[in-house]
Amino acid sequence: MNGDLETIYTELLQMKEELQSKLFEYASFRSPAEHVTLNEVKTTTLLYHIKEELQDVSLAIAKIEQGTYGICEATGDVIPLEQMSILPTARTADDFLYHKQYEKKAFTPYPYESNDSHFEAFHM
Repeated sequence: MNGDLETIYTELLQMKEELQSKLFEYASFRSPAEHVTLNEVKTTTLLYHIKEELQDVSLAIAKIEQGTYGICEATGDVIPLEQMSILPTARTADDFLYHKQYEKKAFTPYPYESNDSHFEAFHM
């Protein structure tokens, strides 16, 4: 295992341990009640997300151990480790599109910051 992959593997193992700990903590301190409170709904939602993340982390760990980590499940293409280190649980190259779209939006000026004639029409 090369250094970058070993770093990702160690990070994933740590994430798995933390998620399992959180899952145990939230699951064991739930109070049984006849009616569902807002707090219980939040806890249930949180537990769902923790379980989902734990599944993703466990799958990534298994892929590293099997030698299939960083291979796009949709195309079979190799995803560079530099990208995988950003999102270690990525399963496809498309998983990175949201991040790229966010970066693109973050640097796009708002219409009112430019001399856009559409905006000026509203202020006449």
